[in-house]
Order: sequence, then C-alpha cells, then structure tokens
Amino acid sequence: MKIELRNISHSLAEQPILANISITVESGQCLLITGRSGSGKSLLFSIICDITRPQQGTVLIDDIAMPAMTALQYARFRRDLGVIFQVSALISNLTLEENLLLPLNRHHSRLSHDEKLQKVHGICEEFGLTQYLDQRTDRLSSGLASLAGLARALLMEPKALIWDAPMAQVDRHWCRHELALLKHLKEKGTTLILCSNRQELIVSLADQQLQLGLPEELASGGAHAAQAQKCQ
Repeated sequence: MKIELRNISHSLAEQPILANISITVESGQCLLITGRSGSGKSLLFSIICDITRPQQGTVLIDDIAMPAMTALQYARFRRDLGVIFQVSALISNLTLEENLLLPLNRHHSRLSHDEKLQKVHGICEEFGLTQYLDQRTDRLSSGLASLAGLARALLMEPKALIWDAPMAQVDRHWCRHELALLKHLKEKGTTLILCSNRQELIVSLADQQLQLGLPEELASGGAHAAQAQKCQ
C-alpha cells in the first residue's frame, strides 16, 4: 500500500501543530515519524488513520485521495490498514478472545466461526497470550494489552501497518520480538509507518524519517518545523 501525505496542515485551538507536510511512503517502505512530545506525532497518526481529517491537505492511498474514495475503496482501505494505538483501545468489558474476533467478524464474514477461532488462537499462541483468552481485557497489564493490540492488527494480514509508540509498553524480551516481527513484515512487503523516537527502529527499519517540530517552531517560522530525510 502506497501512502502519500500532500500539504497536510492542522491547528488545535488556533495553534498550528502540523504545517505543510508532504511525504510519500512507497509500498513496502518504512517511515519513522519522530519528534519531541507535543510535536504532533499522534495527531499525524490520527490523520493517516482517518480518525481526524486534516484542515488542509490530502492523504492519498495508492494514488486515490481519501475524500474521493468510493465506499468499496474506503472499506478496502480500512481492511488493509493495521492500526495500533498508543493505548491498546481494547473493549474492556469483552474477553481477549471476543476482542480479537471483532475485526474478523466485520471484515471476513465468509469465514466460519471455527475458522475465525483457529486464527485467533494461533496468533495468541505466537504472542504468548493463550492463557488470557477468557479474561476481560481491563484485567490485562499494559504490556499484555499492547501485545493484544498488535495481535489484533496482524490478524487481518494488513498491507500497511501504522503504530503509535511501538515497543513502549513491553519488556525487553517482547521488544526484541516486536522488532523482529516488524522486520519480517517489511521483508514481506508490508508498508510500515511508526511514530517513535527509538533509535533501534531508525537503524533497523526506516527508509525515511519525518522529524516534526514543536508548535512554537511553527509559529516562529522555524526552518526545521518538519523535515523529511531518507535513511541509509
């Protein structure tokens, strides 16, 4: 999946947060969005996911502007984009198994219930989550909830994965596991957009880095409010 940001600008409470951001992530590439706290990483994440529509500019998916998509094109975009939030965004009064079944029920209605359960149980075994399948997700630790959010996104075998603060909620063992998994996804041709300042992601995965500046830098016309660069 090719993702292009074209002249994206957005303000909150009349304060500019993002200013004239343009960058193209070709299919199979990895973009790392970096910047200090308050620079707009999570806002740009929500714009790419179409949670927030930009006040100016356009997001294009495979060269189609998001506002111009047909209902079928938009449904395919939602199905093919894996989204992992900074917090897990699991439904707290459902079990882990019920949470993981939700995207399969929505996008893969032709699968039988047993086939869906097989996919859910398989990915939970891979992530060490099998013993938590019958637990409500509000009883999971932050680290386990983070892994559950990753498992939910990967169940759909997405063409692109966008992740806000990867590897932030898990211990060192699972950090290594998640990094290896991201490398594997990239090798398979999955487009990756990661919002993080972690150096190991820059070194190991990034084809491009988008460095966001702080709002005061935008207000003063700072030359480096948003800077894109290719990574070696």
